[in-house]
Amino acid sequence: MKVSIDNDIVTIGPQDLRNLVTDLLEKVGVPRWDGATVAEIMVNADLKGVESHGVRWLDIYLKRIQAGSVKPVTDLKVVQEKAGLLLVDAQGGLGQVAFTKAIEMGIAKAKTAGVCAVGVRNTNHCGMLGFYTELATKANMAAMTMTNSTPLMAPWGGTTLSIGTNPISFGVPTQGEPVILDMATSASARGKVFLAAQKGYKLPDGVALTKDGEPTTDPKEALEGILLPVGGPKGYGLSLIIDIMAGIMTGSNFGQGITSLYGDLAQAQNIGHFAVLVNIEDFLAVDDFFAGMQRSRTELKSSKLVKGFTEIFLPGEIEANTLKQRTEKGAVLPLATWSVLDGWAKKFGIQ
Repeated sequence: MKVSIDNDIVTIGPQDLRNLVTDLLEKVGVPRWDGATVAEIMVNADLKGVESHGVRWLDIYLKRIQAGSVKPVTDLKVVQEKAGLLLVDAQGGLGQVAFTKAIEMGIAKAKTAGVCAVGVRNTNHCGMLGFYTELATKANMAAMTMTNSTPLMAPWGGTTLSIGTNPISFGVPTQGEPVILDMATSASARGKVFLAAQKGYKLPDGVALTKDGEPTTDPKEALEGILLPVGGPKGYGLSLIIDIMAGIMTGSNFGQGITSLYGDLAQAQNIGHFAVLVNIEDFLAVDDFFAGMQRSRTELKSSKLVKGFTEIFLPGEIEANTLKQRTEKGAVLPLATWSVLDGWAKKFGIQ
């Protein structure tokens, strides 16, 4: 394994990082194939420059597996199944494994039914949502995915933590890179706030409040306080709808019923995932759809630029460009993240 360290930045080969994550998960009882799935999703996030959803999460996953709140073996149980509907129970397993399998099953159904709604209950943190929408686009599907999470936001106008930063992602295929929108419903994802605290950065205004409801740019105060919704009441409303669809409707925990990921490690979170998959060719010939997407791209790219901007990007394009660069040059991690992984490797005797 080749690792280079420059100040507080660590660069490591993508496959070496995948192997390390897989090896660590295998040490706590995760089957190697499932571990490889988790590793692929985590490393994909780091390669795209979305470090907030990358391998930094492995530490808490390993701790929760050891504490018993996350099952190392993810055994999906079908709860409800119709031509265009699938509801599965992850039975406390790994979110990445459960959602990947559920999406793959949903794609097969959508190829026949045209549309498939997919729900996952009794599951755990699944990482970067855009991975799952992109997975669907590879089958010429348009997709929407969402998940609920630990309450880190208050209802608009309140100070009681009652709702998660509940992310949502949309994906559509093109003849080139897919268009992937992946966003938290908070002004900033908690993972980015965590990284800001780790690196000693200040937050922008309008991202967080202290636990007493006062505005703050201190990421440590934000982690102990309240994250604000993106777009004010609009983000709050969107987060609530996601909590309903992914939480209440799938039979999972929701709102204040979801315990902290970093709290009682032995208590299962039982969150939910939800997706809608649409088989494009049942609406329009795929070639015609691609032609429309190319026309849309050309129009957007030819927009007159605002001062200070040099290019128009479509959602997911910056991440796709970063993926190409880092796949060649290596994944980039903060030294603090690498130190944690290295500590686990030494604990388990992995070189």
